Amino acid sequence: MIRCLTPVLLFLLACGGEGPPSLEVERGLFQVRLHEAATVSAVNSTTVSAPRLRTQLQVQWLIEEGTQVEKGDTLLIFDRTELQKDIDDRLNELEIAQASYNKNSARLEAELRSLRSNLVADSTSYLLSQLRRERTKYESEIVRQEAELQFAQATLSYEKSRANYEAQVGINREELRELELKIENARENLAKSRREYDQLVLIAPDRGMVVFLQVWLGGEPRKVKVGDTPWRGASLIELPDFNRMMVKMEINEVDLNLVSLEDSVDVVLDAWPDRHFPGRVTDIGVLARESENGGAARVFDLTAELVDRDPVLKPGMNARATLFGRRIEDCISLPVEAVHRDEDQWYVWLLEGSAFERVDVEVGPTDGDRIVIEMGLQEGRNLSLVSREEWAGREGS
Repeated sequence: MIRCLTPVLLFLLACGGEGPPSLEVERGLFQVRLHEAATVSAVNSTTVSAPRLRTQLQVQWLIEEGTQVEKGDTLLIFDRTELQKDIDDRLNELEIAQASYNKNSARLEAELRSLRSNLVADSTSYLLSQLRRERTKYESEIVRQEAELQFAQATLSYEKSRANYEAQVGINREELRELELKIENARENLAKSRREYDQLVLIAPDRGMVVFLQVWLGGEPRKVKVGDTPWRGASLIELPDFNRMMVKMEINEVDLNLVSLEDSVDVVLDAWPDRHFPGRVTDIGVLARESENGGAARVFDLTAELVDRDPVLKPGMNARATLFGRRIEDCISLPVEAVHRDEDQWYVWLLEGSAFERVDVEVGPTDGDRIVIEMGLQEGRNLSLVSREEWAGREGS
Protein backbone atom coordinates (compact mmCIF):
# COMPACT_ATOMS: atom_id res chain seq x y z
CA MET A 1 0.00 0.00 0.00
CA ILE A 2 1.19 3.51 -0.85
CA ARG A 3 1.10 5.86 2.13
CA CYS A 4 1.36 9.64 1.94
CA LEU A 5 0.78 12.78 3.97
CA THR A 6 -2.74 14.16 3.78
CA PRO A 7 -3.19 17.49 1.97
CA VAL A 8 -4.48 19.14 5.18
CA LEU A 9 -1.44 18.04 7.14
CA LEU A 10 0.97 19.19 4.45
CA PHE A 11 -0.74 22.57 4.37
CA LEU A 12 -0.68 23.01 8.12
CA LEU A 13 2.95 21.94 8.43
CA ALA A 14 3.91 24.43 5.75
CA CYS A 15 2.06 27.33 7.34
CA GLY A 16 4.41 27.70 10.25
CA GLY A 17 3.24 30.35 12.73
CA GLU A 18 4.00 31.05 16.35
CA GLY A 19 2.40 27.91 17.74
CA PRO A 20 2.72 24.31 16.73
CA PRO A 21 0.69 23.21 13.69
CA SER A 22 -2.72 22.07 14.83
CA LEU A 23 -6.27 21.32 13.78
CA GLU A 24 -9.68 21.21 15.40
CA VAL A 25 -11.02 17.75 16.08
CA GLU A 26 -14.17 17.11 14.04
CA ARG A 27 -16.52 14.25 13.43
CA GLY A 28 -17.31 13.10 9.93
CA LEU A 29 -17.12 10.28 7.39
CA PHE A 30 -14.12 7.99 7.34
CA GLN A 31 -13.59 5.88 4.25
CA VAL A 32 -10.61 3.68 3.64
CA ARG A 33 -8.55 4.68 0.62
CA LEU A 34 -5.85 2.21 -0.34
CA HIS A 35 -3.47 3.16 -3.13
CA GLU A 36 -2.03 0.15 -4.96
CA ALA A 37 0.01 -0.56 -8.07
CA ALA A 38 -2.06 -2.53 -10.59
CA THR A 39 -1.83 -4.21 -13.97
CA VAL A 40 -4.51 -4.15 -16.65
CA SER A 41 -5.81 -7.50 -17.88
CA ALA A 42 -8.81 -8.93 -19.71
CA VAL A 43 -11.61 -10.61 -17.76
CA ASN A 44 -12.00 -13.25 -20.45
CA SER A 45 -9.16 -14.48 -22.59
CA THR A 46 -8.09 -17.56 -24.50
CA THR A 47 -4.72 -19.11 -23.72
CA VAL A 48 -2.73 -20.92 -26.39
CA SER A 49 -0.20 -23.45 -25.09
CA ALA A 50 2.67 -25.45 -26.50
CA PRO A 51 1.63 -28.98 -27.53
CA ARG A 52 2.51 -31.95 -25.34
CA LEU A 53 4.54 -34.00 -27.82
CA ARG A 54 7.43 -36.41 -27.48
CA THR A 55 9.62 -34.28 -29.77
CA GLN A 56 11.62 -31.24 -28.67
CA LEU A 57 9.88 -27.96 -29.38
CA GLN A 58 11.81 -25.12 -31.00
CA VAL A 59 10.17 -21.91 -32.16
CA GLN A 60 10.75 -21.39 -35.89
CA TRP A 61 8.36 -18.48 -36.52
CA LEU A 62 5.95 -16.40 -34.47
CA ILE A 63 3.51 -13.61 -35.15
CA GLU A 64 4.24 -10.07 -33.99
CA GLU A 65 2.87 -9.25 -30.56
CA GLY A 66 -0.12 -6.90 -30.63
CA THR A 67 -1.42 -8.23 -33.95
CA GLN A 68 -5.18 -8.50 -34.26
CA VAL A 69 -6.01 -12.03 -35.43
CA GLU A 70 -9.11 -13.89 -36.53
CA LYS A 71 -10.09 -17.43 -35.69
CA GLY A 72 -7.89 -19.84 -37.66
CA ASP A 73 -4.94 -17.47 -38.13
CA THR A 74 -1.45 -18.87 -37.57
CA LEU A 75 0.19 -17.66 -34.35
CA LEU A 76 3.41 -19.67 -34.02
CA ILE A 77 5.23 -22.45 -35.85
CA PHE A 78 7.62 -24.91 -34.23
CA ASP A 79 10.40 -26.64 -36.15
CA ARG A 80 8.84 -29.63 -37.93
CA THR A 81 11.96 -31.22 -39.46
CA GLU A 82 12.03 -34.18 -37.07
CA LEU A 83 8.34 -34.92 -37.44
CA GLN A 84 8.53 -34.58 -41.23
CA LYS A 85 11.20 -37.30 -41.18
CA ASP A 86 8.98 -39.34 -38.89
CA ILE A 87 6.08 -38.96 -41.34
CA ASP A 88 8.31 -40.11 -44.21
CA ASP A 89 9.36 -43.15 -42.16
CA ARG A 90 5.77 -43.98 -41.25
CA LEU A 91 4.69 -43.61 -44.87
CA ASN A 92 7.47 -45.98 -45.92
CA GLU A 93 6.35 -48.49 -43.26
CA LEU A 94 2.80 -48.31 -44.60
CA GLU A 95 3.95 -48.91 -48.17
CA ILE A 96 6.04 -51.89 -47.03
CA ALA A 97 3.08 -53.31 -45.08
CA GLN A 98 0.76 -52.91 -48.07
CA ALA A 99 3.32 -54.51 -50.42
CA SER A 100 3.78 -57.41 -48.02
CA TYR A 101 0.02 -57.87 -47.85
CA ASN A 102 -0.32 -57.91 -51.62
CA LYS A 103 2.60 -60.32 -52.05
CA ASN A 104 1.45 -62.78 -49.40
CA SER A 105 -2.16 -62.50 -50.46
CA ALA A 106 -1.18 -63.59 -53.98
CA ARG A 107 0.93 -66.44 -52.62
CA LEU A 108 -1.80 -67.69 -50.33
CA GLU A 109 -4.40 -67.46 -53.08
CA ALA A 110 -2.16 -69.55 -55.38
CA GLU A 111 -1.72 -72.19 -52.68
CA LEU A 112 -5.43 -72.25 -52.09
CA ARG A 113 -6.17 -72.67 -55.81
CA SER A 114 -3.80 -75.66 -55.94
CA LEU A 115 -5.50 -77.26 -52.97
CA ARG A 116 -8.91 -76.53 -54.49
CA SER A 117 -7.85 -78.31 -57.70
CA ASN A 118 -6.64 -81.31 -55.69
CA LEU A 119 -9.91 -81.35 -53.80
CA VAL A 120 -11.93 -81.29 -57.02
CA ALA A 121 -9.84 -84.11 -58.50
CA ASP A 122 -10.09 -86.25 -55.39
CA SER A 123 -13.79 -85.55 -55.16
CA THR A 124 -14.22 -86.76 -58.74
CA SER A 125 -12.20 -89.91 -58.03
CA TYR A 126 -14.30 -90.54 -54.95
CA LEU A 127 -17.54 -90.31 -56.92
CA LEU A 128 -16.24 -92.56 -59.70
CA SER A 129 -15.05 -95.19 -57.25
CA GLN A 130 -18.44 -95.07 -55.56
CA LEU A 131 -20.19 -95.71 -58.90
CA ARG A 132 -17.77 -98.52 -59.75
CA ARG A 133 -18.47 -100.16 -56.42
CA GLU A 134 -22.22 -100.03 -57.10
CA ARG A 135 -21.78 -101.73 -60.49
CA THR A 136 -19.81 -104.64 -58.96
CA LYS A 137 -22.59 -105.89 -56.72
CA TYR A 138 -23.18 -108.88 -58.96
CA GLU A 139 -19.59 -109.39 -59.97
CA SER A 140 -17.19 -111.95 -58.54
CA GLU A 141 -15.84 -111.66 -55.04
CA ILE A 142 -12.44 -110.57 -56.25
CA VAL A 143 -13.89 -107.81 -58.43
CA ARG A 144 -16.05 -106.58 -55.54
CA GLN A 145 -13.12 -106.53 -53.14
CA GLU A 146 -11.01 -104.62 -55.65
CA ALA A 147 -13.81 -102.06 -56.07
CA GLU A 148 -14.14 -101.70 -52.27
CA LEU A 149 -10.41 -101.08 -51.92
CA GLN A 150 -10.46 -98.45 -54.65
CA PHE A 151 -13.45 -96.78 -52.99
CA ALA A 152 -11.72 -96.76 -49.59
CA GLN A 153 -8.56 -95.29 -51.12
CA ALA A 154 -10.56 -92.62 -52.99
CA THR A 155 -12.44 -91.77 -49.77
CA LEU A 156 -9.21 -91.26 -47.83
CA SER A 157 -7.75 -89.07 -50.57
CA TYR A 158 -10.91 -86.98 -50.76
CA GLU A 159 -11.14 -86.46 -47.00
CA LYS A 160 -7.47 -85.56 -46.83
CA SER A 161 -7.81 -83.03 -49.67
CA ARG A 162 -10.88 -81.50 -48.04
CA ALA A 163 -9.12 -81.26 -44.66
CA ASN A 164 -6.06 -79.68 -46.27
CA TYR A 165 -8.22 -77.18 -48.13
CA GLU A 166 -10.22 -76.18 -45.05
CA ALA A 167 -7.05 -75.87 -42.99
CA GLN A 168 -5.45 -73.68 -45.64
CA VAL A 169 -8.52 -71.43 -45.71
CA GLY A 170 -8.11 -70.86 -41.94
CA ILE A 171 -4.35 -70.31 -42.27
CA ASN A 172 -4.88 -67.80 -45.06
CA ARG A 173 -7.48 -65.93 -43.02
CA GLU A 174 -5.15 -65.62 -40.00
CA GLU A 175 -2.11 -64.63 -42.06
CA LEU A 176 -4.08 -62.03 -43.98
CA ARG A 177 -5.56 -60.69 -40.72
CA GLU A 178 -2.07 -60.35 -39.28
CA LEU A 179 -0.95 -58.48 -42.39
CA GLU A 180 -4.05 -56.27 -42.24
CA LEU A 181 -3.26 -55.43 -38.60
CA LYS A 182 0.23 -54.36 -39.65
CA ILE A 183 -1.32 -52.09 -42.28
CA GLU A 184 -3.77 -50.65 -39.75
CA ASN A 185 -0.97 -50.07 -37.25
CA ALA A 186 1.14 -48.36 -39.91
CA ARG A 187 -1.81 -46.17 -40.88
CA GLU A 188 -2.47 -45.22 -37.23
CA ASN A 189 1.20 -44.35 -36.72
CA LEU A 190 1.17 -42.24 -39.87
CA ALA A 191 -2.04 -40.47 -38.81
CA LYS A 192 -0.58 -39.82 -35.33
CA SER A 193 2.59 -38.34 -36.82
CA ARG A 194 0.53 -36.13 -39.12
CA ARG A 195 -1.61 -34.95 -36.19
CA GLU A 196 1.51 -34.12 -34.20
CA TYR A 197 2.93 -32.36 -37.24
CA ASP A 198 -0.20 -30.22 -37.43
CA GLN A 199 0.01 -29.48 -33.69
CA LEU A 200 3.39 -27.82 -34.25
CA VAL A 201 1.46 -24.96 -35.86
CA LEU A 202 -0.44 -22.99 -33.21
CA ILE A 203 -3.72 -21.65 -34.58
CA ALA A 204 -5.89 -18.91 -33.07
CA PRO A 205 -8.98 -20.60 -31.55
CA ASP A 206 -10.78 -17.26 -31.51
CA ARG A 207 -10.34 -13.64 -32.54
CA GLY A 208 -8.31 -11.26 -30.39
CA MET A 209 -5.04 -9.41 -29.96
CA VAL A 210 -1.84 -11.43 -29.56
CA VAL A 211 -0.20 -11.06 -26.15
CA PHE A 212 2.84 -13.21 -25.39
CA LEU A 213 3.00 -14.61 -21.86
CA GLN A 214 6.17 -14.92 -19.83
CA VAL A 215 7.53 -18.44 -19.46
CA TRP A 216 10.65 -19.82 -17.80
CA LEU A 217 13.43 -19.92 -20.37
CA GLY A 218 17.11 -20.12 -19.51
CA GLY A 219 16.42 -19.73 -15.80
CA GLU A 220 14.37 -16.54 -16.12
CA PRO A 221 10.79 -15.60 -16.96
CA ARG A 222 10.43 -13.92 -20.36
CA LYS A 223 8.44 -14.00 -23.57
CA VAL A 224 9.34 -16.52 -26.27
CA LYS A 225 11.26 -15.61 -29.40
CA VAL A 226 12.50 -17.49 -32.45
CA GLY A 227 14.92 -20.25 -31.48
CA ASP A 228 13.53 -20.79 -27.97
CA THR A 229 12.62 -24.27 -26.72
CA PRO A 230 9.70 -23.88 -24.29
CA TRP A 231 8.41 -26.68 -22.09
CA ARG A 232 5.68 -28.95 -23.41
CA GLY A 233 2.30 -27.60 -22.35
CA ALA A 234 3.64 -24.15 -21.42
CA SER A 235 1.16 -21.27 -21.87
CA LEU A 236 2.69 -19.07 -24.56
CA ILE A 237 0.04 -16.73 -25.97
CA GLU A 238 -3.06 -15.05 -24.66
CA LEU A 239 -5.90 -13.70 -26.81
CA PRO A 240 -7.80 -11.28 -24.56
CA ASP A 241 -11.40 -10.24 -25.04
CA PHE A 242 -11.43 -6.43 -24.87
CA ASN A 243 -15.14 -6.24 -24.13
CA ARG A 244 -14.46 -6.66 -20.39
CA MET A 245 -11.27 -5.42 -18.75
CA MET A 246 -9.98 -5.58 -15.19
CA VAL A 247 -6.98 -4.69 -13.05
CA LYS A 248 -5.01 -7.05 -10.85
CA MET A 249 -3.14 -5.95 -7.73
CA GLU A 250 -1.90 -7.21 -4.40
CA ILE A 251 -2.85 -5.85 -0.98
CA ASN A 252 -1.00 -6.25 2.29
CA GLU A 253 -2.46 -8.81 4.66
CA VAL A 254 -2.94 -6.11 7.33
CA ASP A 255 -5.32 -4.28 4.96
CA LEU A 256 -7.41 -7.33 4.09
CA ASN A 257 -10.16 -6.48 6.60
CA LEU A 258 -10.55 -3.00 5.07
CA VAL A 259 -11.84 -4.09 1.65
CA SER A 260 -14.79 -6.18 0.51
CA LEU A 261 -16.30 -7.45 -2.71
CA GLU A 262 -18.15 -4.77 -4.68
CA ASP A 263 -16.04 -1.94 -3.17
CA SER A 264 -15.45 0.91 -5.60
CA VAL A 265 -12.10 1.37 -7.35
CA ASP A 266 -10.67 4.31 -9.28
CA VAL A 267 -7.95 3.38 -11.78
CA VAL A 268 -5.46 5.72 -13.46
CA LEU A 269 -3.16 4.42 -16.20
CA ASP A 270 0.52 5.37 -16.02
CA ALA A 271 0.35 6.15 -19.72
CA TRP A 272 -2.83 8.26 -19.34
CA PRO A 273 -2.56 10.04 -15.97
CA ASP A 274 -5.46 12.37 -16.78
CA ARG A 275 -7.94 9.52 -17.39
CA HIS A 276 -9.91 7.82 -14.60
CA PHE A 277 -11.58 4.44 -14.99
CA PRO A 278 -14.13 3.38 -12.35
CA GLY A 279 -14.47 -0.22 -11.30
CA ARG A 280 -15.50 -2.56 -8.52
CA VAL A 281 -13.78 -5.33 -6.58
CA THR A 282 -14.82 -8.70 -8.01
CA ASP A 283 -12.40 -11.13 -6.38
CA ILE A 284 -10.19 -11.27 -3.29
CA GLY A 285 -7.70 -14.11 -2.93
CA VAL A 286 -8.17 -16.69 -0.18
CA LEU A 287 -4.50 -17.56 0.31
CA ALA A 288 -1.67 -15.26 1.34
CA ARG A 289 1.58 -15.35 -0.60
CA GLU A 290 4.91 -13.58 -0.77
CA SER A 291 4.87 -10.28 -2.58
CA GLU A 292 6.31 -10.23 -6.08
CA ASN A 293 8.00 -6.96 -5.12
CA GLY A 294 10.08 -8.68 -2.46
CA GLY A 295 10.07 -8.09 1.28
CA ALA A 296 8.72 -10.12 4.16
CA ALA A 297 5.13 -8.88 3.91
CA ARG A 298 2.45 -11.37 2.97
CA VAL A 299 -0.10 -10.23 0.40
CA PHE A 300 -3.41 -11.25 -1.13
CA ASP A 301 -4.38 -11.01 -4.79
CA LEU A 302 -7.24 -8.66 -5.58
CA THR A 303 -9.11 -8.18 -8.86
CA ALA A 304 -11.35 -5.29 -9.86
CA GLU A 305 -13.42 -5.21 -13.04
CA LEU A 306 -13.61 -1.88 -14.85
CA VAL A 307 -17.03 -0.47 -15.62
CA ASP A 308 -16.31 1.19 -18.95
CA ARG A 309 -14.89 -0.23 -22.16
CA ASP A 310 -12.18 1.96 -23.67
CA PRO A 311 -9.76 1.29 -26.55
CA VAL A 312 -6.82 2.72 -24.56
CA LEU A 313 -7.07 -0.18 -22.11
CA LYS A 314 -4.55 -2.84 -23.11
CA PRO A 315 -3.45 -5.97 -21.24
CA GLY A 316 -0.18 -5.53 -19.38
CA MET A 317 -0.47 -1.75 -18.92
CA ASN A 318 0.68 -0.39 -15.55
CA ALA A 319 -1.82 1.56 -13.48
CA ARG A 320 -2.47 3.04 -10.04
CA ALA A 321 -5.64 1.94 -8.27
CA THR A 322 -7.41 3.63 -5.38
CA LEU A 323 -9.67 1.29 -3.46
CA PHE A 324 -12.57 2.85 -1.58
CA GLY A 325 -13.10 0.37 1.21
CA ARG A 326 -14.73 0.35 4.59
CA ARG A 327 -16.95 3.34 5.54
CA ILE A 328 -17.59 4.61 9.07
CA GLU A 329 -20.16 7.36 9.48
CA ASP A 330 -19.94 10.11 12.10
CA CYS A 331 -16.57 9.28 13.60
CA ILE A 332 -13.35 11.05 14.53
CA SER A 333 -10.42 10.33 12.23
CA LEU A 334 -7.00 11.94 12.36
CA PRO A 335 -3.90 12.01 10.17
CA VAL A 336 -1.73 9.07 11.18
CA GLU A 337 1.18 11.46 11.83
CA ALA A 338 -0.79 13.07 14.65
CA VAL A 339 -1.30 9.82 16.55
CA HIS A 340 1.59 8.38 18.56
CA ARG A 341 2.29 5.14 20.33
CA ASP A 342 4.15 4.46 23.55
CA GLU A 343 4.70 0.75 24.03
CA ASP A 344 1.11 -0.60 24.00
CA GLN A 345 -0.68 2.72 24.38
CA TRP A 346 -1.85 5.09 21.65
CA TYR A 347 -2.06 8.80 22.45
CA VAL A 348 -2.37 12.30 20.97
CA TRP A 349 -1.22 15.75 22.01
CA LEU A 350 -3.91 18.37 22.67
CA LEU A 351 -3.18 22.06 22.92
CA GLU A 352 -4.42 24.34 25.67
CA GLY A 353 -3.00 27.62 24.53
CA SER A 354 0.67 26.83 24.16
CA ALA A 355 0.60 23.95 26.65
CA PHE A 356 0.69 20.34 25.51
CA GLU A 357 -1.60 17.77 27.09
CA ARG A 358 -1.16 14.08 26.46
CA VAL A 359 -4.41 12.16 26.02
CA ASP A 360 -4.55 8.38 25.71
CA VAL A 361 -6.88 7.10 23.00
CA GLU A 362 -8.16 3.87 21.53
CA VAL A 363 -7.78 3.57 17.78
CA GLY A 364 -9.76 1.77 15.12
CA PRO A 365 -9.23 1.12 11.39
CA THR A 366 -6.61 2.95 9.37
CA ASP A 367 -5.78 3.16 5.69
CA GLY A 368 -2.28 4.49 6.25
CA ASP A 369 -3.31 8.11 5.73
CA ARG A 370 -5.93 8.52 8.47
CA ILE A 371 -6.80 6.54 11.57
CA VAL A 372 -10.11 6.30 13.42
CA ILE A 373 -10.19 7.34 17.10
CA GLU A 374 -12.76 5.20 18.88
CA MET A 375 -12.36 6.44 22.45
CA GLY A 376 -10.56 9.16 24.44
CA LEU A 377 -11.06 12.20 22.22
CA GLN A 378 -13.92 14.65 21.79
CA GLU A 379 -14.70 16.94 18.92
CA GLY A 380 -13.93 20.63 19.23
CA ARG A 381 -10.56 20.11 20.93
CA ASN A 382 -7.41 21.61 19.45
CA LEU A 383 -5.01 18.86 18.34
CA SER A 384 -1.29 19.29 17.82
CA LEU A 385 0.03 17.66 14.67
CA VAL A 386 3.49 17.31 16.19
CA SER A 387 4.62 15.85 19.47
CA ARG A 388 5.71 17.98 22.40
CA GLU A 389 9.28 16.76 22.05
CA GLU A 390 9.37 17.54 18.32
CA TRP A 391 8.02 21.04 18.88
CA ALA A 392 10.52 21.67 21.68
CA GLY A 393 13.30 20.67 19.33
CA ARG A 394 12.03 23.12 16.71
CA GLU A 395 11.88 25.99 19.19
CA GLY A 396 15.37 25.17 20.44
CA SER A 397 16.76 25.35 16.93
